[in-house]
Amino acid sequence: MKHITLFFFLVLLISCGSTHTVYDYDEQQDFSIYKTYAFYPEMSSGLNDLDQKRLLMVTEAVMQSKGFTKSETPDIYINFKTIINKTPSRNSIGVGVGGGSGGIGIGVGGSIPIGGPETFLELTIDFVDVKKDEMVWQAIAEKRFHPNASPDTRTDFFQKIIEKSLIKYPPKKKK
Repeated sequence: MKHITLFFFLVLLISCGSTHTVYDYDEQQDFSIYKTYAFYPEMSSGLNDLDQKRLLMVTEAVMQSKGFTKSETPDIYINFKTIINKTPSRNSIGVGVGGGSGGIGIGVGGSIPIGGPETFLELTIDFVDVKKDEMVWQAIAEKRFHPNASPDTRTDFFQKIIEKSLIKYPPKKKK
């Protein structure tokens, strides 16, 4: 019983904190030519000004750690778009009642949701080649978001989602 409880606790912990991320990019593009970046001049991220400032600050730190330099004449523009989704609670308790005799059984089951709706932030990051004016790389990440969180918690949220989103940038060349 102890192991089952621990297993369900770990599954719950992992499912609540994970960031689901997908990537897409132009396979013909040589990403080694990109050394400098800037944020898209007419960005409309969908975030409030404070959260957008946090997102840009965290992205600058991650890009610098990857060896990129912010520039007035960049090789690529970085653009952000967000969508906030509310979903019913994904956690529930299963309830079942059954009975029977003589080799015949009848059962009824259902689930009861636990907690209220959950909020998820979907963040799309586009990398656009400035000279060609073409998108060359994109990541879409989704993570549970707490709109009433403290400023430090929100910064930590953006840190985690950006690190996860940019972990596969630049894409490795296939041999």
